[in-house]
Amino acid sequence: MPLEGNPIMGTNNDVQERIGRYLEDAIAVESSAITGLKDMMSEATDQQDTMLFQQHLAETERQKERLEAVLQARGQHTNKLKDVMNKIGLAATDLLHAGKDAEDKATRNLIQAYTIENMEVAMYESLYAAATAAGDVEVATLAKEIQAEEKATAQKIFPRIAPMARTAVMAGDLA
Repeated sequence: MPLEGNPIMGTNNDVQERIGRYLEDAIAVESSAITGLKDMMSEATDQQDTMLFQQHLAETERQKERLEAVLQARGQHTNKLKDVMNKIGLAATDLLHAGKDAEDKATRNLIQAYTIENMEVAMYESLYAAATAAGDVEVATLAKEIQAEEKATAQKIFPRIAPMARTAVMAGDLA
């Protein structure tokens, strides 16, 4: 919760509502990622990628639970509309890639997972900065912890992209 001597101008309620909205955004992104990771697992063509997505799914579910617990402890609740809108965006992205073969989908999924991880790194930096400015040590600490997990996951995904792209090209040559 906020510390005394809050450097933010405005009412404490305004600040808490803003931090709550940032938490809601993070929860919606993680919820959408859970849906996406399940699809990525089913479309993976390499066991290593399947295991990577499974591990990341478990981590993402824990992150979402931690964020929801903090939001609920503040007396706030998740915004289901944000969750639905993120999932619609994910479904629209999938439609753009309809008709691709399994290797192209697997490559696209790795690129998408890497992109999402880096977007989340930036999102948690924003949450950290806002919470720090508001003197909210609990949220700032949580944001940095989750951000570190997102960075670590991105570092695991990146080296998988080029080999999968090569596999896709080779599979195309054999067709």
